[in-house]
Amino acid sequence: MLNEFTKNNLDKQGFGILDEDAKSCYAGPLRFAPGVGTVLIIVGLTLQSPTFLGFGAIVPLSGALFPRGMILDLVYNLGIRHLFHRPALPPTPTPRRFSYLLSTVLLVGSAISFYYGFSALGFTLGGAVALGGIMLTTTHWCLGSWIYRLFFRHSAARS
Repeated sequence: MLNEFTKNNLDKQGFGILDEDAKSCYAGPLRFAPGVGTVLIIVGLTLQSPTFLGFGAIVPLSGALFPRGMILDLVYNLGIRHLFHRPALPPTPTPRRFSYLLSTVLLVGSAISFYYGFSALGFTLGGAVALGGIMLTTTHWCLGSWIYRLFFRHSAARS
């Protein structure tokens, strides 16, 4: 049974079409992609590696472009879920895909900043994505989905 805060956060990501049982079923697995992605971002920031962060931006880009094809969701759906006898993840809704697009832009900006020696800017841009990933992983509250709803109220009401 999920608490109201978690249900509300999943709804705001666009998972409002799922019933309460489905949300309870998916709440844990929906932490996989942002959790792994955040660890990868932190590694890239620690290394101050433009290459690592640049290639790492492909992960959220895949989530923004393909609702059923984010790289980490595919890893979960094709492999990890079978170890735990869990159902496949549902497609990624538009507000969460928008969040992945924002993450992509910030990670590319971070990679470019490190490449040109602007480490403080690189840490700021990449750190914002890492912080957002930590919040999403731990609470299901998604900053990018919040921004999406702020700017696209009418579209968000339908998702």
